[in-house]
Amino acid sequence: MPNLERVAAQCAQAMVHEAPQEAPHGNKAIEVLERLATKALGVLQQQGVYASMLFLYSRTSDEASLAPVIRRQLLAAAREVPGLTEHIPAGNAVQSAVLGFYTEHVLGDLDMVLLIRGLYEQTLIYARYGAKAA
Repeated sequence: MPNLERVAAQCAQAMVHEAPQEAPHGNKAIEVLERLATKALGVLQQQGVYASMLFLYSRTSDEASLAPVIRRQLLAAAREVPGLTEHIPAGNAVQSAVLGFYTEHVLGDLDMVLLIRGLYEQTLIYARYGAKAA
């Protein structure tokens, strides 16, 4: 089993690094990333893994350009979990493929749900702090 703490840190750093490049808002992109990561974390904690991904697909306006950054890095984090690697769609996969992955390969196993939830929670917390520090 890889060190998931390290995976969370690496993926969060990648979010902070990618944000200004992906969003047309320049430095404001970091503020939007912090706000979006905070919202996604709240959805994850209150409603779960699947709801958090649905939330990230539902973003509009300034959050719409940064939601793919977060989704991509969360999928990258999940790619490090043994047993999931071969099932994970590409980071730019269509919504139905990504949501189908969670339905078929994560939500059917409570241990996997809890592992992914913890990994995503740590990743989003690190992204929030990283954005704040930037």
